[in-house]
Amino acid sequence: MSDDEFLPYQRFPNATVAQPLLELLHAHDIEAQTRLDQPAFDVSFAFNETSRYFQVLLRPADFVRAQALEQQAAEALTANLPTDYYLFAFSSAELHDIMLRPDEWSALDVALARRLLAERGEALSPARLEELRQQRLTDLARPEPRQTRGVVAGYALALLGGFFGLLIGWHLYAHGRQLPDGRRVPTFQPADRTHGLRIVVLSSLCLVLLLGWYFYRELL
Repeated sequence: MSDDEFLPYQRFPNATVAQPLLELLHAHDIEAQTRLDQPAFDVSFAFNETSRYFQVLLRPADFVRAQALEQQAAEALTANLPTDYYLFAFSSAELHDIMLRPDEWSALDVALARRLLAERGEALSPARLEELRQQRLTDLARPEPRQTRGVVAGYALALLGGFFGLLIGWHLYAHGRQLPDGRRVPTFQPADRTHGLRIVVLSSLCLVLLLGWYFYRELL
């Protein structure tokens, strides 16, 4: 992955909702790209507009800075929230849970959770926040458990013709996930990725042999 490559940073239901973020990025000279994102295949064949998202993309090197700017902007907004805003009813344990998984919440909710904890005498220091951030990244980067069934199925399907084995092998070898800081890490453990590559090779060979046999029969 190149440092100049733009990766998905946030997605919104439409461009209007994304405008404050785009203005914030522009004000701080952070280059962004946008696109409409929709699943490549709609199983319902409905092509529903609600399944489309407006995405903001950034360079990975700008992710942490953009998050910090969003957090600063959100902190200024917490003073003007209505008294019935739902986070005010959260317990301290629930607020701590927000701080443990900030990537699952909006910047405003994270800023308010931090403020409320401080008001309740449970302030989180910058060092503790950084510790929680690094722990969250470590948790998200942890690969999935061993994919024994998938590996066995991949080898079996590779020997039975190749195509579906090829899909399984490539998935095991190449599939990854993007972390909140912009890094992309493999989804599966090294052993499963090695099996995936072997399945890809075996599937390709079996597919070539199967096609060769088919055309050979056609020529007879």
